[in-house]
Amino acid sequence: MSSISSSISNILLDKEILLESGTNELELLVFNVADYTFGINVAKVREVLPTQTLTRLPRAHRSVRGVFKLRNQVVPCVSLYEHLSIERGGPDAESNLILTDFNQQQTAFLVDSVERIHRLSWEQILSMPPLMVIAQTPVTAIARCDGRLIVMLDFEMIIDQVTDRAFRTDAVENPRGLPRETLRVVLADDSPTVREAVANTLRASGYTNLRYFENGGEAWRWIETRLAETGDVGQVADLIISDVEMPQVDGFHLTKRVKEHPRLNRLPVLLYSSIVTPDNLKKGQAVGADAQIAKPELSKIVELADELISAARGSAVESSTPPLAEISPATQPIAAAAVAPAPFAAAAPQPAVAASASSAAAATQVRPVAAVPAGAKVPGGDTRLWNTFQQELAGHLKQLRGLAKAAGRKTPDAAQVNTWLRTLHTIKSASMVVPVEEVAHATHLLESLIEAQRQGGSWQPTAIDAYLNWLGELLGANDPRRVLDEASGVQAEIAVALAATAR
Repeated sequence: MSSISSSISNILLDKEILLESGTNELELLVFNVADYTFGINVAKVREVLPTQTLTRLPRAHRSVRGVFKLRNQVVPCVSLYEHLSIERGGPDAESNLILTDFNQQQTAFLVDSVERIHRLSWEQILSMPPLMVIAQTPVTAIARCDGRLIVMLDFEMIIDQVTDRAFRTDAVENPRGLPRETLRVVLADDSPTVREAVANTLRASGYTNLRYFENGGEAWRWIETRLAETGDVGQVADLIISDVEMPQVDGFHLTKRVKEHPRLNRLPVLLYSSIVTPDNLKKGQAVGADAQIAKPELSKIVELADELISAARGSAVESSTPPLAEISPATQPIAAAAVAPAPFAAAAPQPAVAASASSAAAATQVRPVAAVPAGAKVPGGDTRLWNTFQQELAGHLKQLRGLAKAAGRKTPDAAQVNTWLRTLHTIKSASMVVPVEEVAHATHLLESLIEAQRQGGSWQPTAIDAYLNWLGELLGANDPRRVLDEASGVQAEIAVALAATAR
């Protein structure tokens, strides 16, 4: 390894020194691939290494060169040349590895060389340029650094694109001998598609005693009611599984309420999110979450459920000490209408419901979506999950069209923009578990556009309408693949809008 790479790696291994400086700054590791210069937030980097001997994998994604062993861990290695369709460079091509560490997994990326670490203000980070959108390059932003523009790659998106995100539905062995069919699991997620995907994964391995809720507020009210009725924590739940990003009450708040309760605090809580960033991980730990995973990793959910329930049962027998997490005093009670109590039993996944639509949204019609027959050829291959996704998408589309109609050609207020971003995030999360990459990517780009407009750019209704119309065509389409193949056109329209917003 070159002396530069070696010194950078040493700094990264002790990178707490870099991160203690203060607010509104980040450290950017700048590196090269052929004639391109890219950057990555140091918070996502573990170290820089010379290229390792790789073991190739059968049927791997074309961008995955193979795997290697590092400190008793097997690490996948991704070629940026391959993934970004860059023509191979000179003799030093792919001579270094950047080892990333986020979403509770390590992934290595092959690069030519690394330059140095720059400390930048967030004010030097610019919105994603439209040309990168048209090229479908996974880019999160552009950094102004030493008179240059450094492209910051979206490594989360790259990993999503190369990872098999389909949920496992085959049975997972039960080495602990748990009575899974009798164990009670509470599941909270505002996306019916994600709820069904998680439930399918659990049911296939015997976790059939499930209770579903659309947000943390509903889940908490039911938990309180159930405890008051039975007087027995064991009759409430053995495990709570919750999304982090939800309307009304998010997963962090739900976890905090559970862990602050004098009787419920030993119930294990598993949180999941689209992206488990270091910041989100710290927040989850602060409120006492027992485990956290990213949505692309939900295939591990059965093993984690076994582990958390076994640990909770063991600690309940061995100890009666207070919970380990030190929690601040309770926040204000969750205000909402009480949920009628119901016996704990497996329930069918709830249908999609558009969240808090305005009067204009309620008046906006979305044609009914006919279910496709079992065995039909659909994205992801699971007709039941596809039908759930279609129904959910119809609800979100109705809400977004209502918001668009209410705004007209004017920039909406802050509350409406937040609703846009929250709904788009839910659509992206649902499309990730089907999986439908075209919808996830287009939605990711529109989130960037809405965010740019929130930062002061002009409202661009034409691109928004193009996205909404495209989703409308996808609903109930006889040939979904034909509609999905038109995603590049929608992305191009958003790119034009981004260009206009930047001016």
